[in-house]
Amino acid sequence: MKAKSVQPDTYLWQTLWIIAGPRLPPSETMPRSGIFIAPLDEESFLRFKGETTPVPNLNASCDTFVVRYPPRDVVQSRYRLQVDVRCGEQDEAIDTASQIVDRLLLSLTLVVPGPRYSAELRKVRRADQEQEYSAWSQTVGITPMNDPTSFEAEDVSRAMDVLKVIENDETATNAYTHLLTAWQLQDTSGSKPLSRSILQHYILCVEAIVNGMMSGIRKTRRDDIRAKEREFAKEFADQIAKRADKPEAIRQASTTLRDISMINMLPSIDVVGPILGLDAAQIDTAKDFYRFRSRSLSHPGRTNSAHLKEWLDAGPTADTINRADSVARAFLAAYCKRAMGE
Repeated sequence: MKAKSVQPDTYLWQTLWIIAGPRLPPSETMPRSGIFIAPLDEESFLRFKGETTPVPNLNASCDTFVVRYPPRDVVQSRYRLQVDVRCGEQDEAIDTASQIVDRLLLSLTLVVPGPRYSAELRKVRRADQEQEYSAWSQTVGITPMNDPTSFEAEDVSRAMDVLKVIENDETATNAYTHLLTAWQLQDTSGSKPLSRSILQHYILCVEAIVNGMMSGIRKTRRDDIRAKEREFAKEFADQIAKRADKPEAIRQASTTLRDISMINMLPSIDVVGPILGLDAAQIDTAKDFYRFRSRSLSHPGRTNSAHLKEWLDAGPTADTINRADSVARAFLAAYCKRAMGE
């Protein structure tokens, strides 16, 4: 007789976050089971405001701001986010809730125009106990934000649809991972090598979308690709004997074959961009970004600070998104929109 396996005890953990973003609901809303977003009453707002980690040299008249200091943001806002998870231990609950919050914030950011959504974990408690545990973070570097306007009627439902795509679609998951990593790295003050890493993850987000879509496109066009490859191979075989610089001819042929096989990234961006509904300017920016990556970003000695700033500088206001972030968001948002059938 087999012994029954003993399942570890699990509990309902309630994690409370402060959330900031360009649009938030005027009353409590539940985007999906276990996730709640609501305004704070005045007493709770003052209590949580008093518990905020002291911010050095800050004279802010606004009620909403985000302080970037890894490993997480410090957020002051009049809105709360509660995420309930069922786990065994507190650390597991925090990790699980953090993953949900990361995906939720990115989904909202892709749907709602403006600066990206941010959240800070403030409290953790077991639903069957009274004791609360608080989270703490040092602070440095402040991003002032305007007070949010109300959610548009479709914001929540569309963000939840995007969340489903990110959770269930491999291509979207891969792209999300790189975009999230770029954001997390960008919140860390650092040197030129760190800036290169940030930009690498932004372009890898675009590359994940392009490669994911091209895999399916190549399958549907397989017969046409093979026919063109055979035709080119025959022409090349006829001409190679007449070429003086045969090694160069072979290198050129290799590039042409990759183009025919739809493997090279630049022509692939040209194929995928219109399918995603991206405009010519967005497609050109993505190609410029990939050229920059191939020409300079992958060769540290060729990259100077001015080149990095062209892609990473966001401009004078919090509403301005840097070029790298903008193109990565555009590709992921367009892919999710297509996956949702829109």
